[in-house]
Amino acid sequence: MILKRIQNLIAGKASLIYLVSEEEERVERLVSVAADKAMRKPVRVYTWSCLSGLACGGEVIEAATDPVLGIDRFLEVTDPAVLIFKDLHLLLDHNARLVRQLKDAAKRLRSSRNKIVFVCPQVMLPEELFSIFKLEDVPLPQVEDLTRLLDACVQCSPHAESLVKSLSSDVKGKVVRAAQGFTWNQAADAFTSALVNHKVIGGETVDAVLAEKEALVRKSGVLEFIDASAGTWEIGGLLNLKKWLKERNHAFSTDAADKGLTPKGILVMGVSGCGKSLCIKAIAAYWKLPLLRLDMGRIYDGLAGPPEEAMRTAIKTAEAIAPCVLWIDEIEAGIANQNQKQSGGKEARVLALFLTWMQEKTAPVFVGATANEVEVLPPEILRKGRFDELFYMGLPAKDERKQILEIHMKRRNVDPVKFDMDYLADSTEGLNGAEIEQGVIQAIFESGATNAELSEHVLANALRNIVPLSRTMRERIQKIEAWARDRAMKASLQTI
Repeated sequence: MILKRIQNLIAGKASLIYLVSEEEERVERLVSVAADKAMRKPVRVYTWSCLSGLACGGEVIEAATDPVLGIDRFLEVTDPAVLIFKDLHLLLDHNARLVRQLKDAAKRLRSSRNKIVFVCPQVMLPEELFSIFKLEDVPLPQVEDLTRLLDACVQCSPHAESLVKSLSSDVKGKVVRAAQGFTWNQAADAFTSALVNHKVIGGETVDAVLAEKEALVRKSGVLEFIDASAGTWEIGGLLNLKKWLKERNHAFSTDAADKGLTPKGILVMGVSGCGKSLCIKAIAAYWKLPLLRLDMGRIYDGLAGPPEEAMRTAIKTAEAIAPCVLWIDEIEAGIANQNQKQSGGKEARVLALFLTWMQEKTAPVFVGATANEVEVLPPEILRKGRFDELFYMGLPAKDERKQILEIHMKRRNVDPVKFDMDYLADSTEGLNGAEIEQGVIQAIFESGATNAELSEHVLANALRNIVPLSRTMRERIQKIEAWARDRAMKASLQTI
């Protein structure tokens, strides 16, 4: 629990504490409570900002907005006290006086129980200062916090009595889960908006909170909600992969979590167009979990902040929304390859952060990653403990191609029963799933152009006229198959 961790930091030896959070008001409340508990007596809580200077209890102690003078003034305090210092990350750039002051303050406060707590939305410290700070990520409000907040919002409503009567434990749980991933203020706004002008709490309330969440995730810039409808699970073949998923169908239950059986994720590699991305969508639909897509390009474009901070924000949001599926498409394009890892830089730092999180994460975030060129990934990302399994998806066998054909025909209101499906499956030899879909679409367009009913002949010709990737990229596909032969589990029980 974050309150206990802050309490331990204040009670410990470290004099400078760095709390990573954008929730200043909530962190101030946490620090105030934690300080009283840590020192076992009432503690005065000071604040400093570049606008108001040093203040305590609403009273300005030192109006100077120079951070060095503000810290100097606090160091003169002899009574038990904690200083909450805001926006340090914006003040350190080329500020040698402040860097020197922080080093000196760390020494002076060692002989005192007083602490300085820095509240910042991201970690931006010079390398020389990391050793004198204790860093702690403040997680977003958890289920118990959101439950209390929902109860408070209900009681504040003019229709509180009728709302309480309609609030079953099941609906309450759904509303709270829908709000996971919000800050305290965002959750309060979402609950209040969802309850306004309503006298009952039900499915509409849950949908309203989810709509707020989708808007919030879009604002993050690096994560997006993906609609993984039930129909997405219609995938031909892949019996090995489906069996693996079915065995873990209850992996996100409380019982599985207590036993430490929550799966970490899978990496799906193989031939382009064989349904790797579709497979990740299907996993979310099959397990009935929300699907978040992590855009690695946006991690590096700088619009969401430094790459490490953008990745840390994405991870924190995914963990708050958990249980969920986090989809990383073409992971080799966004995670450092072997050469980048050796040369260092932002790609290597993002890789280190991702690897540490994958190894140590306890939140039920299932990572579904896809890769076309898995051989360029550093070996440590492929080892057990990071991903549960590495699956290889090759070209579909005949029975799988037949299933894929039936799926795409039914989606376009074409009855497969009227066709010789074995004959058509033979016409798709060498095609991947995406090419089969395009063949079906092409045949429907050709039939529509002549106002004729779709015939088996037109469909077979459209499929045969496709020049498959397995022919144009034969050498590349053979290389992928050779790499995966004894390194990955086949997603399909069949071979072509």
